[in-house]
Amino acid sequence: MKQALKQFLARQMIKHRKNRRDSVSELERLHTQQKTPGYNDSIYFSGWQTDGLSFVTRQAFRSDKPNENWLKIHIPGEGTWGFENRDLPAGNGFAQGKLEYLSEIPGKHWILKYNGPIFKDNLEEDILLNISWEGIGPVIDFDREGALLKNTARRIAAEPWNSNFFRKLKELYKVHYEQAGTVRGKIVWQGKEVPLTGHGVRDHSFGRRSWEGWERHIWFLGVLEDGHYFNASIIDYDFLKDLKAGYLGDASALVTMADLPSFGDLALKEPLPAETELPLQIRPGEKEKLLKVKMKAFFPFLMDNTYHIRQALAHFKLDGVPGMGIAEMGINVEKYGMDLSY
Repeated sequence: MKQALKQFLARQMIKHRKNRRDSVSELERLHTQQKTPGYNDSIYFSGWQTDGLSFVTRQAFRSDKPNENWLKIHIPGEGTWGFENRDLPAGNGFAQGKLEYLSEIPGKHWILKYNGPIFKDNLEEDILLNISWEGIGPVIDFDREGALLKNTARRIAAEPWNSNFFRKLKELYKVHYEQAGTVRGKIVWQGKEVPLTGHGVRDHSFGRRSWEGWERHIWFLGVLEDGHYFNASIIDYDFLKDLKAGYLGDASALVTMADLPSFGDLALKEPLPAETELPLQIRPGEKEKLLKVKMKAFFPFLMDNTYHIRQALAHFKLDGVPGMGIAEMGINVEKYGMDLSY
């Protein structure tokens, strides 16, 4: 098939996705399809303040595998505590055991709660978490903004087309949205109340997901001191490479980035560095702006014994403007021979 025709058809596929119209209330509910193999509803929150007190938490509800749950907290002077994939019973809505996310106002306000044990090596402590999460910008639905859809169409058109490719492409699709926000609340730790006031990011996605097909990715999200928030993301799957997403927004406007580098452009000296830089083109024709990333506290996770995700509380500078956020990098452990003894 001629390349020009493939590019046209790929653009039509991408354009079709933009026709989906779901209300924010519909997006914010739990989506389950127990009869669909590999179906996964994953919801994530993070928060931090300037002294380094920070947390990440995630719940995933899966049709044919055990549910996933994360809670990790970095406490200055105490290190990183938490858990990953405990055997917690599913409750109503976004709840597993005593880990709960409650939607107070869809698209605007959530309450995050946990009361129970967290762990560090062989140590165990009880903790109480009660956090209010407030959006500072819109819900960013990647079917309409945030994802570099023209780049996605080019990458689809560049691959050999056959039935196996289109089967994988169909399974790849999921609804995904993100939001930046503020966090305010408290952590009760060793009998002492520790206040938390700062910023955070969250996401929610639902659809089929198989970690075996992921090769590597980065997902950098932060809030800058001038009030802007951003995403810079790159992902390689085993059958489709170089998919990108990125945006820069504030309380009044959002811009989907024009371009980001590929993994080949970054030429990383190690698979999961603690520092890196990404040149970002915010708008077409503009000079690139440099995103500098320094990762401070690390939150590692292992997905189905196949894919290693390492999140980190990070200090960012975008075109010289400082900020903080989450720098996530992931890598296929078999392909890259990662040491799993974290």
